[in-house]
Amino acid sequence: MKIFDSSSIGIDFRQDHLILTLLKRSFGRIKLVDYAIHPILPETQKEERQAQVISLVNSFFSKHQVNKERVSIAIPREKVIVRFMRLPVAAKENLRKVLEYEMPKYVPFEKGEIYFDYCVLKEEKDWLHLFAVFAKKAEVDAYLSLLKKMGIQPISIQIPSTAAVNLFLYNKGGGESDTSVLIDVSEPFFEMNLVQGKDWKESLHLPLPEEEKEARMISTFQRSGNNPPPANSTFFVYGLGVDETTLANLKETKQLKDVLLPPMNRMQVGEVAPKPYKIYSSVGIPLKGLVSPRVDLNLLPFEMRKKVREIGKPVLIVLTSLALLLTMTWGGGIFIRYTNELNTVNAEIRKRRPEVEALEKLQKQRDNCCKEMSELDQIRSAEISKVEVLQELTKVIPDTTWIWNLKYNGKEIELSGFADSASDLIPLLDKSPFFEKVEFMAPVTKEMQMRGDGNKEKERFKIKARIERRK
Repeated sequence: MKIFDSSSIGIDFRQDHLILTLLKRSFGRIKLVDYAIHPILPETQKEERQAQVISLVNSFFSKHQVNKERVSIAIPREKVIVRFMRLPVAAKENLRKVLEYEMPKYVPFEKGEIYFDYCVLKEEKDWLHLFAVFAKKAEVDAYLSLLKKMGIQPISIQIPSTAAVNLFLYNKGGGESDTSVLIDVSEPFFEMNLVQGKDWKESLHLPLPEEEKEARMISTFQRSGNNPPPANSTFFVYGLGVDETTLANLKETKQLKDVLLPPMNRMQVGEVAPKPYKIYSSVGIPLKGLVSPRVDLNLLPFEMRKKVREIGKPVLIVLTSLALLLTMTWGGGIFIRYTNELNTVNAEIRKRRPEVEALEKLQKQRDNCCKEMSELDQIRSAEISKVEVLQELTKVIPDTTWIWNLKYNGKEIELSGFADSASDLIPLLDKSPFFEKVEFMAPVTKEMQMRGDGNKEKERFKIKARIERRK
């Protein structure tokens, strides 16, 4: 093992791809040494997919002869919920506890079912601006279990959004007053991140249509609500789904100020990485192992992060200091006695380890039983399935209506979007056996929408309805 290893590995888990990246730091400069893009089997073929991933990752490590102590991973964006928040500055002293208490407002899961982390993006006089990510424990634990089979304990778990923004800011992309739009095109989704100056303002993740992709991207940017016109913004496009046609179509759009590939000016790119913009967000994943990122967010369970920090060099330093102190004060004889006692303690620990592991196994079984009981209670409560609600909305809402935000807490549903006639939606939803007490939450406003077939006036609406339990 190399003692002073300046290498950092990134493992980017995508829906149907595995992307591996290797960064090395030398003389104050970071170099993209190598990367690999591998199509992988679908998640439905769980065992075959895991075997394939293990083989690909081990081959990458063997090829470059690097250790597994500095590995960062990213899980797919579609497996997490992201939120931009604003909280009073008084919450700063106990921010994690405040977020745990407020969690039901932001995610449709129980507190014990999720991992979460946050990063303070900006602090003003009275307010804190945060970026937070929530992920189900079952999803994260599945990746940790797979990594454990390869002998890897990662130093961080990120998402493509944070990796891309960190890499963009590390390369000093965008000026202090510029508006930068980072677009990751990776079918079947695309991700859009808005950066104003050095401040991260918004992140969107949406399905990518098979046709008129560029029009969908521009339309999404326009509808996001608080952004400047496209003509005043610079678009940086990257991802596995980007080709020369995509770039050409966007550059031909007269609405845009400029369309560029994302910056890599502060990094050295090796000969084996001719098109790093294809994997731009993946390159940002191992950056955390070499520098302090602007958005320092980590979904790794808290207790695992403590182990990474506490075990190793800090323990070695403490034990060495203790040995030197004993040598100087009590002499060689006492030092030998304490050494023997230490060996005895270590032997006792090794003797008791099987009992501790058995107890941990029983605790895990108990937790699984509690989880199953909780799931049975939820089924018994006869809550209408979210899938059923979505199916019913698809049936009753006209095709000309566009919904851009939907909230469902099990009792009520809130819809926000655009329609030709918002008032027509109330009777349509009232007729459904799923909904009752349908009403507008805000006045209906009219807005002009830009579409491929010309401008069209739409009505912006915000509707809420109670979910009616069926017997």
